[in-house]
Amino acid sequence: MILELSLAALTILVVVLLTGYTARTGIAPVPTSRPGRELVLASLPEVGGGTIVEAGSGWGGLAVRIARAHPRARVIGYELSPLPWLFASLRRWIGFTLNVRFYRRDLLRVSFQEVDVVVCYLHAEAVEALEPKLRAELPSGAVLVSNTFPIPGWRPSEVRQPQVRFDAPVYIYRIPEAYSGQAEEGG
Repeated sequence: MILELSLAALTILVVVLLTGYTARTGIAPVPTSRPGRELVLASLPEVGGGTIVEAGSGWGGLAVRIARAHPRARVIGYELSPLPWLFASLRRWIGFTLNVRFYRRDLLRVSFQEVDVVVCYLHAEAVEALEPKLRAELPSGAVLVSNTFPIPGWRPSEVRQPQVRFDAPVYIYRIPEAYSGQAEEGG
């Protein structure tokens, strides 16, 4: 009886946390599809000992795969929702993927100033809200890889189409070429 009540209480807590943070962020943490994940991984440049950030790392699956594919890189996953963040943190330890770290942070409050690559799978409104911060902070030479959603007003250097018909494209942006010349064009 106590075990059943504990499981019921835990289930309610999980539902409340997921629902609450879904309302706060505007989207539930949705894992990247396998074809999307493979396309993102294939789109990443070699960074050696650089830093790769997954903005909105959710359950941690993509960040862990990135860390395994780039073992000399420092991989950082930022996630605001506590349950996916906790799951990702546990996943890191269970899989012994020591070059990845997960932080529970609001993307609008983290620094992108010393980042070589940013990977994101964020909904259109989140990408739009994050764009000014990325423009202001990403260093020259950085690469941004966006799964599904383009960065408003930026020009991708490449758009990779998935082989699976129902999956979404991946947009690759090189900084500052992605947004250079916009003032002249828009003015």
